[in-house]
Amino acid sequence: MAGVTLTRFTPKKNVGIYGKRKVMAIALSVLTAFAMLSLGIGSIRRKLRKMSVYLGSGDCEWTEALDTPAGTDIYGTLFASYPGSGMRITWQQTEGITGIRVYDDFFQLASPKIGLVKTQYPHYEGIWSYGSDLDQVILVIRNPRWAIPSYLTLLSELEFAHTWQIAYGHLPEVFTKRADMGDWIKWRDYRFTDEIRLWGLHIDFYMENGAQYWMPFDFERNGQWPFRFYNESDLPWPQDYHCAHDVETCFPKAVISYERLKDPITGPNELKRIAAALRGKKKMTVMPDDGIDCVWHDTWVKNPYPDNDDRDKNGLPRTAYNFTLSQMYMIEDKIVEYKTKYSTGAWEYNPQAQDLVLNFAQYLGDVRAEIDVMEENPPPTAAPNANYTRELVEWYNSKGKGNRYSKGTVQQMGIWDMVKHFYDDH
Repeated sequence: MAGVTLTRFTPKKNVGIYGKRKVMAIALSVLTAFAMLSLGIGSIRRKLRKMSVYLGSGDCEWTEALDTPAGTDIYGTLFASYPGSGMRITWQQTEGITGIRVYDDFFQLASPKIGLVKTQYPHYEGIWSYGSDLDQVILVIRNPRWAIPSYLTLLSELEFAHTWQIAYGHLPEVFTKRADMGDWIKWRDYRFTDEIRLWGLHIDFYMENGAQYWMPFDFERNGQWPFRFYNESDLPWPQDYHCAHDVETCFPKAVISYERLKDPITGPNELKRIAAALRGKKKMTVMPDDGIDCVWHDTWVKNPYPDNDDRDKNGLPRTAYNFTLSQMYMIEDKIVEYKTKYSTGAWEYNPQAQDLVLNFAQYLGDVRAEIDVMEENPPPTAAPNANYTRELVEWYNSKGKGNRYSKGTVQQMGIWDMVKHFYDDH
């Protein structure tokens, strides 16, 4: 779902306070629609979710994870990730070690977003729905080779939802199946260049304390015409309002790896790193370290929710969703770029940057191994199709994801006088 944030900004042209309030009003009207969806998610989780509590001597027992009562003055933590990066495992394990329910940025909008919250912001699938109620950030990362296909799978399960009505009707299908292969190929070929860039920009956003890569009035933060994402020629980029005013800093307290959290050898220690970031915070209960191994293992055994592995039971396995060789080279180049960036200069001795670099090195090894196999057995070259790009655009638009800022649409939104100059040359 394309997200609408309550971001405030300083536009390049002076639109005045009235103009900003109109944009905010439109954003709020969209967010209201998601509140109904939130009630359904909340009821499902209250019925199903169990968590482990410490019994001493390294033992644990499953009980219920509880909502944080409204008005509780609790230290707040935001878990942020690019879509498809293993947030489900992260929040399940976090609930296990805290006994505190992790809220979703889109869902449960009728409840206060306090304590523990997960988001994909600033990616266009996330929203900043928690105001100034949170205090620190934990960044969750995953190899883009697998995060990008996983993102498409979730979109497919929700029928490419861009309204709460569509999403609500398909919630029972989440984590039950993988995408149609034809949809994967179309989405991959149309979105790949933007998504591999957004994977990196999401990391930069938090590591650089809110580096805003989207233009003013691009309230979905999708970079679609007539807007675009900033590039190096636009430096310095503005700072996101929320990182400047709603939290002490967007710079992450910890960087958590999906791959390491899921692995039976490294998983408990990675979970202990989450515990360390939460322990000692106001009204935050955290499992002692000697009970975390038990929590980690019991979560896998007793957790009632479907997860990524359940998708393999219905259709193709995740390994069937491949990239072209040229796209694999681009993934490799992007990881090399970010490994170099976060291992040099001011980042060289930064602990969070070094956590990134450690994981990027693993990603590179995995991606290079796959490339080596592809180079030895190159896939057949597709027949030329002069209409392929147009067909992809039409397909993406048919899913409700494209052409979000068409002139006719924006003219009906009440902000036309503030943005019409973007359309003058088109």
